[in-house]
Amino acid sequence: MIDAPELIIIDTVNTVFEHIKCAKHALTIQCQQQQSFTPEFLAIIESKYPHKKQLFDLGIADYISSPFIDKELRYRMTHILSASLKKNSEQQFIAPSHDLPNHVTPSSLTDKRFLLIEKCVSYLSETLSEEIKLDALCRKLGTNRNKLNQVFREYLGMTVFEWLRVQRMKKAAELLETSSLNIVQIAEQVGYMDSNNFSTAFKRIYQSCPSQFRQNYRNSTNNHLKIE
Repeated sequence: MIDAPELIIIDTVNTVFEHIKCAKHALTIQCQQQQSFTPEFLAIIESKYPHKKQLFDLGIADYISSPFIDKELRYRMTHILSASLKKNSEQQFIAPSHDLPNHVTPSSLTDKRFLLIEKCVSYLSETLSEEIKLDALCRKLGTNRNKLNQVFREYLGMTVFEWLRVQRMKKAAELLETSSLNIVQIAEQVGYMDSNNFSTAFKRIYQSCPSQFRQNYRNSTNNHLKIE
């Protein structure tokens, strides 16, 4: 018998939410019949996906917007498995190493480099609107800029500020879709005091300026409502 997976990735692109709900429920039951714990779930979504909150309510551990960088996907997988391993260890359960993806081993989940990037990602995710200085960030984390950028390249394929820029633009895209804030206000929410610099950075990621991105989203939503 093939062991049930600890992590299941669900591709939600072009999929109705109710179908995702049914698939997640069925996969959970199937895995529970083969092992004594519930698998974790990671969803792949479009940036304009309208049910992000419902995914968490459904029990999805995390999601990643498409298109994505392979190393970021691997990082999110490692993050989920790390949290799951810690939780299961507290319940006197240690997952066998062969159940983990090839690039993830029990030792890598507690590797000091991984713990450093976890701490950094957690801090930056909570301070997207603040001005970040690399030297000050390194002092807070107890490391130096060379080491920090090295581990970011190793795990995520980019420097710390490249990663921060991507996360800020993802947050900006979410605000453009879900809020009534104007472009200047959204720029400030993601750490840009100059809206022109913000627009340039946003266009590098999404190939359209913020105002056009918002209009495209509204047009897409209206067309979807008309179809329904």
